[in-house]
Amino acid sequence: MAFGQSVTESAAWFKAGTKFDLSNELSMTVSVQYRASTLSDDRWITEAQFSREMNKNWDLGVELRHYMIFDTKGATQGTFHRVRAQFYASQHIDLTKGDLHFRYALQQRAVLIGSGNNKFTGRFRVQYEYPIKDFKWDPTFEAEVFASGEPNFDRALRLGVGSEGKIAGKRLGVGYFYQRDISNTGTHAHVVQTSIRF
Repeated sequence: MAFGQSVTESAAWFKAGTKFDLSNELSMTVSVQYRASTLSDDRWITEAQFSREMNKNWDLGVELRHYMIFDTKGATQGTFHRVRAQFYASQHIDLTKGDLHFRYALQQRAVLIGSGNNKFTGRFRVQYEYPIKDFKWDPTFEAEVFASGEPNFDRALRLGVGSEGKIAGKRLGVGYFYQRDISNTGTHAHVVQTSIRF
């Protein structure tokens, strides 16, 4: 018989980016993100994302990330580096009331400098945009499942809500999600996030 205690982490994510239309079907988004956390190391993320609209209902894309991780705990401290590549397909379905979106993604993480390990992860996300009459900040509800391979075999569930709207010609996003490790460690996290896109 085993007894354990779950660990709670709180975090705030801040993101700024800009989007370029390279053609009628192809777009590129570049962004920077800072993640501050009570338990994990803070990190600075630089990202480039390419997305191609295949038709009204499907998009394909690739996302490339570089992580700078600021380790200020323990005996070995410093700034460590990781990279990640993600390939995804997004499906969009118009409903009588609102829009439904599915995203299927595969990602590979590689450690360049520092602790951690290389990790391959599959992700599945469903989002529902609920329209509210005469309201410009329609809410979006989402659920996402993560499943990683060797060596961790992590499983996690993320449940969130958010909204986007325009202020002074810029697209501002706000949101919150709860993430639960459903594999081994029992950790869970509360994350608030905000973003701005030019």
